[in-house]
Amino acid sequence: MRELSILAAAVEAPSNDCLVADGRVWSFAEVGARVGVAIDALRAQGVQHGGYVAITPRPDVSSAVWLYALFELGCPAVLLHPRLSERERAAVLDEARPVHVIVEDAPTGEGLSPALDRVPDDRTLAIVYTSGSRGTPRGAMLSRRAFVASEAGHASNLGWLPEDRWLLGMPPAHVGGLSILTRCLIARRCVVLDPGPFDPAGAIRTMERDAVTLLSVVPTMLRRLLSSEEPPWRPVAPLRAVLVGGAAFPESLRQRAIAAGVPALATYGCTEACSQVATQTPDEIGLAGSGAPLEGVEVRIVDDEIQVRSETLMQGYLSTRDAEQPWSRDGWLRTGDIGAFAADGQLIVRGRLDDLIVTGGENVAPQEVEAWLESVPGIAGACVFGIDDEDWGQRVAAAVTVDASLYDASELGARMKDELATHKRPRSLAVLDVLPLNPSGKVDRAEVRAIAEGSLRPI
Repeated sequence: MRELSILAAAVEAPSNDCLVADGRVWSFAEVGARVGVAIDALRAQGVQHGGYVAITPRPDVSSAVWLYALFELGCPAVLLHPRLSERERAAVLDEARPVHVIVEDAPTGEGLSPALDRVPDDRTLAIVYTSGSRGTPRGAMLSRRAFVASEAGHASNLGWLPEDRWLLGMPPAHVGGLSILTRCLIARRCVVLDPGPFDPAGAIRTMERDAVTLLSVVPTMLRRLLSSEEPPWRPVAPLRAVLVGGAAFPESLRQRAIAAGVPALATYGCTEACSQVATQTPDEIGLAGSGAPLEGVEVRIVDDEIQVRSETLMQGYLSTRDAEQPWSRDGWLRTGDIGAFAADGQLIVRGRLDDLIVTGGENVAPQEVEAWLESVPGIAGACVFGIDDEDWGQRVAAAVTVDASLYDASELGARMKDELATHKRPRSLAVLDVLPLNPSGKVDRAEVRAIAEGSLRPI
């Protein structure tokens, strides 16, 4: 088993490509030498083996070097998302109490590989904060073992090719971004860095210039890539897989991807399970669902909730003030997501338990109604939520973004009566310019509701 170590990689595969940034290629030997300097710099700041260190990582060489240095020192990285407000950032730092906060670029130059003890597999590698879908974001403590197991699951599902290059275009403060760095480090493969902010035209040029073979996106990013006009996206080899996760992957968007020749694979995961839980294979493109559980991952459905057991699971939440750890009595992770297995073994994810709308005693999963709305001509995006109602408890409402040249409100009402069960039909609708996103790239349901409530009109 390969180690999660840049210094070991620099010895085992010194000439292999490690990082690509702005067209420059860095070998594992070159990156390892710079990491040696970063380790010395951290030690000079009083950072000792095992101490928590906070960092706001971005998809650039400096952040990668700092993270690799923390991995070598066995210092858990407290990941601060670049979009955190000062209040949110202060709350994370108050909870984690790191011994050091990295605010400067990683030092340049080359250093000798320092003599370091091997870090135990059960040591926390990173504290990754959830996107807050359960409420206040919480710090998931993810061990080195969890990241190694996650890489093994990915490798068993999609495999590695010698020429693989994975584009990192999302913040490494998100578990999906960090996992690209850790997987490629373990496999001794290359990461192409796209420092952002996300620009579809720029990303397309980067993929073509740097021969990207693997790409991870949320549905919003995929939609923007498919809508790029200059240059238009016409994926060709060597791109072999686009992993689409982090939010619902609407059927209409899947069909757009297929029509454009994009090898889009649906994936389902969560921060607490170190990213991927289930992912489609290339043979399953176009199927409904998010693939079967990865090798080494067990999934069960209990009272409609997806529960997971695996070595990829977190050690727990960092906060000692939060007694609500998400474990079942027999040790499974309770994800809070609603799901089921299709007859072909695909995991079907239907939304979150805490997003359920209960109207007149009937349960409505917003994700199902959103997928239907996005199949209607002219509706580009949809967010469904519940509005308090004295008679029904809640009534279904929706906010949408539209293409004015195609959208017909009267046609929407007619189709709704024919195609949606009565209790699932939105009773009011707001047309917005954009649907706000949270730092993880998911539609921020609470923010959308707050913005849309004053604009809702009966359908």
